Amino acid sequence: MADKKIYSPEGKVESPEVMKDYENAKIFDKFKVGSLGVYYRDTLKLKFLPYDFIERAFIRIHEANARTCCACNKYRYYTLEFVHDGKEYANVISENETLMDDALALIQKLAPQVAIGFVK
Repeated sequence: MADKKIYSPEGKVESPEVMKDYENAKIFDKFKVGSLGVYYRDTLKLKFLPYDFIERAFIRIHEANARTCCACNKYRYYTLEFVHDGKEYANVISENETLMDDALALIQKLAPQVAIGFVK
């Protein structure tokens, strides 16, 4: 894994500590939650959001209606949103609500300074 390139908001990360955290991070569908931050793919890059960069994290539920010849079906997917500097900075998508809830709970446990959910 020495050739894997990880990028934080500040640029390329060269830290062996971050590489080890990525390898040991818990997998949630298409992203990982480690002790130092969250890892996800953004196009072709592997991104790393350290917990001190994230102000708030929450789950957004998206619902889509699909009409077919004989019925109208509803589909749901979920995005885990990360807020920095008052703006939504990044998100990761999944169709598994339970995994997203578990990931958010783990983030809350590992980084109590990150606001979780809706904030007025």
